[in-house]
Amino acid sequence: MKKLLILGLTLLFTISSYSQAKNSNYDMYSRTIDLNQKSLAFGLTEAQFNAIKDEAYANSNFVQGKIFQEDQLIKDDVPMRYNAYADEIEIKKNASDESYSALIKDPNIFVKIFKDIYVFVPYEGSNEKGGYFNVLSDGKTYDLYKKTTAVFREPQKARTSYERDSPPTFTKTVTYYLVQDGTFLEMPSSKSKVLKMMDKKKNEIKSYIKQNNIDTDKEADMIKLVTYFDSIL
Repeated sequence: MKKLLILGLTLLFTISSYSQAKNSNYDMYSRTIDLNQKSLAFGLTEAQFNAIKDEAYANSNFVQGKIFQEDQLIKDDVPMRYNAYADEIEIKKNASDESYSALIKDPNIFVKIFKDIYVFVPYEGSNEKGGYFNVLSDGKTYDLYKKTTAVFREPQKARTSYERDSPPTFTKTVTYYLVQDGTFLEMPSSKSKVLKMMDKKKNEIKSYIKQNNIDTDKEADMIKLVTYFDSIL
């Protein structure tokens, strides 16, 4: 994949060469996740945590995926999933394992979970401040990235007899970005604002939206629109 990992940003860390990655001593796991501490970390009972834990993920199921270093496949058939709360790729060594770990965060490493590609992008040269993005389209000039974020909401007691107690939950939000040479522009949902972002080809984009009945609130249509925009530049 071209230009998915560098994005014009200064890298804080570098990783071993591909030959080292193939070596059994290469460690892709940044840390083991302690399952017993998860409910305690949120101040919840085990039952409360188990009731909401799946909400923290883009997809709560572990899916067979691939791990790449730059364009080289370094590990195949790895059970993994994206944790939108912790902003981590969780991986297992074997599908039958109950325990799992977090993949090392490095801009030279990206994963493909079934059809979804996740890249790690540093922020201001820092891996610690960086995060994972789902690549929806990879164009010659513009890419479309998706960021899924889960926020923990604590349980709330009803303030009056007319209200109900609110249970704990993870609330997910999705943000789309038009990316060019490391610059991230948040995609608006309204058609008028999208047209303004694509002003250099405004007439063509306006016609394309009308002819193809594009709804910018729909992810599939947003992908089509950005792909088309990139193709006519």
